[in-house]
Amino acid sequence: MSNETKIFLGVIGGTLLLIFGLAFLFGNKNSATLPTGSAVVDEKLLIKPDSWKIGTDSAKVTVVEFSDFQCPSCKAAEPVVQSLLVKYGNNLRLVYRHFPFPAHEFGFIAAEAAEASGLQGKFWEYHDKLFDQSPDLSKDNLIQLAKDLNLNMDKFNKDLDSDPVRQKVLNDQNDGKTLGVNATPTFYINGTK
Repeated sequence: MSNETKIFLGVIGGTLLLIFGLAFLFGNKNSATLPTGSAVVDEKLLIKPDSWKIGTDSAKVTVVEFSDFQCPSCKAAEPVVQSLLVKYGNNLRLVYRHFPFPAHEFGFIAAEAAEASGLQGKFWEYHDKLFDQSPDLSKDNLIQLAKDLNLNMDKFNKDLDSDPVRQKVLNDQNDGKTLGVNATPTFYINGTK
């Protein structure tokens, strides 16, 4: 079995688990009820004040995703995540956390570029463009994506190389490691991996 087939099957399996997990939570009258043996993670470790979020804090279901922009499985899962956001609307909150793998040459700088675009109010737009462009995320392509979004390029380039942006990505990575994240995408649904 080729690596591409393994990745595809892994994405399909993970996607089905995510869909069934969300269906369980939305279909369950008491959303705090968890499957036997599941451990809920402290939300303060999963969601930081500076985490990127879509949806409201009052959403019935919160999905935290640890992801890598250069990861083929993350790219494959993205349409499913987007369809869940559309389907469940205000009942679903998505939190994005960076977890670039060292094996992905451009994963870390892509995360930094997303953060730099976020400082100009365009994190989610840039996020979407990164997954569209992935895996070709060279620095030249990252800069072109910023230009395509009409970002202030002087500010973008300065922020891209800044310590606060680098530290934000490192903080997400460290939180993921603390939680035992060892693959991307990794999802937590209402605090349960």
